Amino acid sequence: MSLIKDLPELVNANIISQDAANEISRYYKRKQDISPNRQLLIFGILGALLTGTGIVFIVANQWDQFPLFFKTACAFFLLTLPQLFCVYVLLKKAQISVWREIAALLLFFAVGANISLVSQIYHINGDMSTFLLTWMILTVPLIFLLDASALSLAYLFMSMIFCLSANMNGTFPNEEYLFWILFILPLLRYYQLSKKMPTNILVILHHWMVPYVLTQTLFTVSRQAHMLMHPAYIYMFAIFYFISQLTYFKGRTLLHNGYLVFGFAGAIISLLIMSFKASWKDLSETIYQFPNFFATPEYVACLLLFVLATILLYRQNHGKKWKEWSLMDGTYLIFLIIFALGVWFTELSVVLINLLLVVFGVAMLRIGSKHSQLGMINLGMLVIALLVICRSFDTDLTFVVKGILFLLVGIGFFAANWLMIKKRKGYEDK
Repeated sequence: MSLIKDLPELVNANIISQDAANEISRYYKRKQDISPNRQLLIFGILGALLTGTGIVFIVANQWDQFPLFFKTACAFFLLTLPQLFCVYVLLKKAQISVWREIAALLLFFAVGANISLVSQIYHINGDMSTFLLTWMILTVPLIFLLDASALSLAYLFMSMIFCLSANMNGTFPNEEYLFWILFILPLLRYYQLSKKMPTNILVILHHWMVPYVLTQTLFTVSRQAHMLMHPAYIYMFAIFYFISQLTYFKGRTLLHNGYLVFGFAGAIISLLIMSFKASWKDLSETIYQFPNFFATPEYVACLLLFVLATILLYRQNHGKKWKEWSLMDGTYLIFLIIFALGVWFTELSVVLINLLLVVFGVAMLRIGSKHSQLGMINLGMLVIALLVICRSFDTDLTFVVKGILFLLVGIGFFAANWLMIKKRKGYEDK
């Protein structure tokens, strides 16, 4: 580092003392030892994954030819060797994150492979969801014991697979609800990691993995009143958006803020889905009449998500005037009103949803023009374009009219970009 190279010069110029220079040198040496570079971390994790996969393929090639004793020994050593390696890392390399991540991932996949081997050797019956549940329960302590962030990501992803598998063909009713317990367990590690190393690549991946997993699994709570999942998803995307606006994410790039992408894109896609009249057809069923839906799991999910979204909304906008709120802030509240109207006035709700999307597009165009943000302008045009595409599928407009609409939207894209570029160039010339 240039600072280390400049230390002798700073000492000779009497800017810092020799003792201070020694302390600085020791600090940066210790920092380099504890925090290896990002490439080493990424390729170390990748190497662990490939090594584990290679061992599995080599053994599987001749597996049926091996005697029972050899198979049992393989299963024993497959689990024992990674554990011994983890003990070595904890005793000798605990301060080096690459070693911890590699050891944790090797043991994580070794546990899963061992469960499969023992089940196959001794013909123990079981389904996919039971296997995944056992695997996750056995490995979750490793996240904290080895302080492993890559393992936390792998655990969250495999927990999602368990939830989806249990939802399709679980061993017992409502087995997928156990996912929410599995999901909560590593969140403390995620919170600690976010505070400790906010710019770490594994932390950034957590910011994407958590909303992705929740988006993929929320629908599994649906049992009786599936239409209530539409507001549930809207509330969840609102929560993502409010999280993305926390002070922690201020000044960060879009790559570091998966919550913003999932919150905004999820809300727009959900509104586009509800802009179709067919999406409202089941709302006339008796289950959605007051108070029939109170006893449904979908209502419980809606209520919990609504309360959490409202708490975050209050925290973010407390003390602000209404005109200072962004459009995304109140979207879930507006949707709640529109959804409630849909029980009696479906046609009106469909029209209001389409108007809300138009307002979204126009508002983003206005914000982009005001602040010279070309990306925001294109995003607003994209929302309008998607709305036009959706309406082209469920309306009786002729091909000529549809063609004119697409033509106008396309011209709008070119015009908006050209005007903004010209505006920027004018500012630069000044």
